[in-house]
Amino acid sequence: MRTRRLIDGMLAGGLIAFAGACNETRDTGAVTTEKEGGTSTTPTAEVVEERDNALVRVVNAIPGGAASIYAGDSLAFNNVAYRAVTDFEEMPDDYYGFKVVNAGARADDDALAANSEKLGNGGHYTIIALPDDDGDADDDGTLRVLDDDLKPITSGKARVRFVHAVAGLDDELSVFAQGNDNALVDGVNYSREAGWNEEDPFSGTLEVRAEDSERPLATIPNVDLKAGKSYTYILTGRPTKVDVIQFSDSVAHDPDRDDMMPDDRTEERR
Repeated sequence: MRTRRLIDGMLAGGLIAFAGACNETRDTGAVTTEKEGGTSTTPTAEVVEERDNALVRVVNAIPGGAASIYAGDSLAFNNVAYRAVTDFEEMPDDYYGFKVVNAGARADDDALAANSEKLGNGGHYTIIALPDDDGDADDDGTLRVLDDDLKPITSGKARVRFVHAVAGLDDELSVFAQGNDNALVDGVNYSREAGWNEEDPFSGTLEVRAEDSERPLATIPNVDLKAGKSYTYILTGRPTKVDVIQFSDSVAHDPDRDDMMPDDRTEERR
């Protein structure tokens, strides 16, 4: 019923894209997400793909109260608290038109943030609601939709990404392991993310530093990067007090795909 209501609302708003697109099969099994407040698990990408859906979650990085997210005219995520990370929800693929409003507001009320994105079926996406770079709500480039590109990791490494969401802090941010001058991530601008970096497993404390500064703006203690997992850190808050939103994803192989021969997988992607 939820998916049906979303489709109806987006048809009314003219927000489902019917243009043909390459439908690349994603060989991703269940994704288990660990975050503050609990753990959740998705279906396999193949199951979601067969339903012509994508998997979407929301992070509210706008300091202050809760927010709601509309997809077209349909309420997709309701009352998302600041720093909260929602579970993945299935939504119809190939639609766009996301809008963030204050919790309790309607779809036609002023947006805190807005953006459009085409979703591929079977894919995983993270929507990040950001304040503008003056620290106030605005609808200009303050909503990021990230294609998570989640997949099993077989390199013995951990995957790590950082997002700069500290409004009013124009300096680029870098992240270091405490006591090490070699940056894990170097020079991330506001509203940007550095993409996935593969790192050796690591336990310790990370430091977030502004450009050309040795004084940390924030520390991330008790970090335990494990091989085969993907870790996301969103740096938010205010220049005088940086907050960190963090969560991790463990991606299983799709057992139904593991039985396929390599030639079969290649043929199915065409």
